[in-house]
Amino acid sequence: MLPFYRFLLLSSFLSGSFLPGNGQPASPPAEIAGFSHPESVCQSRNTLFVSNIGAGLEPFAKDGDGFISKVDLATGRVEDLHFLPADGVLHAPKGMALYGNTLYVADIDHIVGFDIGTRKRVVDLAIAGTNSLNDLVIGDGKLYASATNPGTIFAIDLQTLAYRMLPLTDSVVGANGLCYDGAASRLYCVGVGTMKKPDGRLYAIDVHSSRVTVISNYEGVLDGLAKQGSTLYFSDWRGMDTKGVLVAVDMGTNRVREIRLSRGAIGGPADFCISEDGKYFIVPATLEGKVLIIGENAILP
Repeated sequence: MLPFYRFLLLSSFLSGSFLPGNGQPASPPAEIAGFSHPESVCQSRNTLFVSNIGAGLEPFAKDGDGFISKVDLATGRVEDLHFLPADGVLHAPKGMALYGNTLYVADIDHIVGFDIGTRKRVVDLAIAGTNSLNDLVIGDGKLYASATNPGTIFAIDLQTLAYRMLPLTDSVVGANGLCYDGAASRLYCVGVGTMKKPDGRLYAIDVHSSRVTVISNYEGVLDGLAKQGSTLYFSDWRGMDTKGVLVAVDMGTNRVREIRLSRGAIGGPADFCISEDGKYFIVPATLEGKVLIIGENAILP
């Protein structure tokens, strides 16, 4: 029998993901260095935006040293380390989401939007009730934002910028990474937990009823989250050193499997994404100051 994760890769291959159309293996994993505690990545074709918390790992400090980098994914070259902001400051930018030509960024207690063509700040929305905005995701004309404290989700209307805190039926402890499933009208969210022990969980949230359901027994210091087909992928820091991993959970069977990498563990795997072509995990390694581009050939059986 194929190991669980190799079976997932084969399924991705059959659906045209993870491997190029000519059937050749994906390129070896790449590492792009030179960042200052990279926290989140957002892809737009051959451009990758990387949020940097700043020189110190102070995710909730209003110290004005955060920034967004612009990377050419085709070459791995950092085109502009300090691409944003062009004026003013960011403090500790984290999750990002691109809608049209506007890149939205979560920055402590504000959601900031930049026109990526002109680099102008076009949105600066203060969010009351939290000082720890974390991830962003777009779904059904809304921008959803996780707030690590108090463990909740905000919904922002992208036309009016009116926002509300979702009336969740339960707290999402240490709310962090988000992804949106439009077909199911569902948000998925992982939590970092209480930070007293590795007790962050994986949650599903019905966007109509705001009902919260824990969907896996897995616990850890969970950060990034992405969905492909019937599989959810999330990252687990496993502490403040180089112990982090990527994890897959099959939504049909609820089976959980660590994704073993040839490079070994990751230092602070944060808000990653799956590339638009489905071939790579693009993972900010916060504690290493790097972004990792991980293809199928970097994954062990």
